[in-house]
Amino acid sequence: MPLDAGRAGWSMTAMRIFSSPFSRIGDSFGLKGALSWLFAGFIVLGLGAGLAAADSAKSALFLDKGQAAQEAGRIAEARGWYERAIVQNPASADAYAYLARAENEAGETTRAERHFASALEIDPNNPSALYWSGLLDLQKGREEAARKKLDRLKKTCSTCPQRAALAKALETHGAGKAP
Repeated sequence: MPLDAGRAGWSMTAMRIFSSPFSRIGDSFGLKGALSWLFAGFIVLGLGAGLAAADSAKSALFLDKGQAAQEAGRIAEARGWYERAIVQNPASADAYAYLARAENEAGETTRAERHFASALEIDPNNPSALYWSGLLDLQKGREEAARKKLDRLKKTCSTCPQRAALAKALETHGAGKAP
């Protein structure tokens, strides 16, 4: 059963439940129906919030499994976990950032750039996405783009370890250039 159909079913059930206490109210002003729909809406919204929290928790679990697989060198498996995290929570900038990192590690830089762009569209200040995409910029010879990401990290997350790591990478990258 599609999720929306399930919520619609809950809505109708909640409306029936909440219309019962108002059955003795005269309906000359349409009050009975309005109050029933109002209470049914509160129930559906509460269920929707619960479902969203469950999706977010499941997404976090998938991210953890992906990170463990990536740290063990199982990049293809990690990509699968990150993709599942995105399916569970498409609004997770972290899920897109971690998938992009795995894609980059697998040599799929074009896909990595696309996923970093998605992560930064969701959250323009996501430290992981800024850091890893900054490293990819350096890898591609786009030092200015990496510097802009470092500037954003400095403004939004001055104490983040990603800021210090990207600054060090830029410093190291610049030191390797001929005068």
